Amino acid sequence: MRNLFIGFVLCGCVSFALANDASVPQAYEWANALTLETVDNLQGGIAQGTKSLANLDVILTVDTEAAGWWNSGTWHMYVLGNYGKNPSDMSGDLQTLSNIATDNALKVYEFWYQQHFLNDSIKLLIGLHDYNSTFYSLDSAGLFSLASFGIGPDTSQATPSIFSTTSAAIHLTLQQDKFYLLLAAYDGVPGDPNNSHGTHVQFNKGDGLFNAAEFGVTEGKQYKFAVGGWQKTTQETSVVDGQPINHNQGYYIIGEKNISEDLLMFFQYGRADDAKNQLDEYWGGGIRLNNYWQEEDALGLGCAKAHNGAPFLRENPILEPSETIWELTYFAPLIDHINAQASLYYVENPGMRPDLDNALALGLRLYIDF
Repeated sequence: MRNLFIGFVLCGCVSFALANDASVPQAYEWANALTLETVDNLQGGIAQGTKSLANLDVILTVDTEAAGWWNSGTWHMYVLGNYGKNPSDMSGDLQTLSNIATDNALKVYEFWYQQHFLNDSIKLLIGLHDYNSTFYSLDSAGLFSLASFGIGPDTSQATPSIFSTTSAAIHLTLQQDKFYLLLAAYDGVPGDPNNSHGTHVQFNKGDGLFNAAEFGVTEGKQYKFAVGGWQKTTQETSVVDGQPINHNQGYYIIGEKNISEDLLMFFQYGRADDAKNQLDEYWGGGIRLNNYWQEEDALGLGCAKAHNGAPFLRENPILEPSETIWELTYFAPLIDHINAQASLYYVENPGMRPDLDNALALGLRLYIDF
């Protein structure tokens, strides 16, 4: 823990100094933030109590053309640090109340190079990459801290290259007017499953690939509609019946729309092979109102429902069919570079366990940009 804390401090100090150094060329762009969170399970679930978390993001992006190296290239490096305990250990939910809950570690989270062609209509990326930074992603849902609103559990249960451990990838983006197509292949096993600390890039026999595709139509912040699918060829054991598998797949449909200048709505639907996954379906959706009480604030209400597949329920008949989580959240700027957020969660059937009462939890966050 002491080494992790020292790493937090060093990364923060170094990035702050460079970001404010007038000698650093404009080609080098820093984006650094510290998120502090506490979540209190007020009733129900496994136990009442409080968990605290911290998340550090240190990101450097380099424009190769502006740096005078070569045209149409981008380097991206992202250092991620996490500390704390998972609030879901108290509330008992499956979908993860806090989207920054993970193992304590300091690591290189992303490190990739992207080359742009034909006025950005074609982009080719190679390196450590977060699948969810481009796939299964909606800007309007980014207000919420429930993990399911970032990426549906129908897909995250397959352990793709997402927070907080990524894998090597080849990623292609094709863009034409309002239409886009994403194609990617990731190493099927991110990091080292036996060691969550530090950065590990391994290509082991049986890792297979996590292949992904998404086709969508979007127009700035006005709307987005997309359909996507994934296929995994990793040799692993089925969570349904314990049998070995080397093929898994799923698909999803997502969308968001600006109803008015400040009112936005979004939806998510995902489905996975119920013969090989615990969850066969996921539904999510929400509404967001910007500039509600003050400029740049946001008020949101979202609902996420994860459903167990029939084969999994046959093997685990004691479990409930589904879990539903509601999140009511409010985000507000405080002073320059400091923002706050409060979220109230209501969890129906936590973890699908019939022995747990519905849970009510309160989360508070502080965002510090530097």
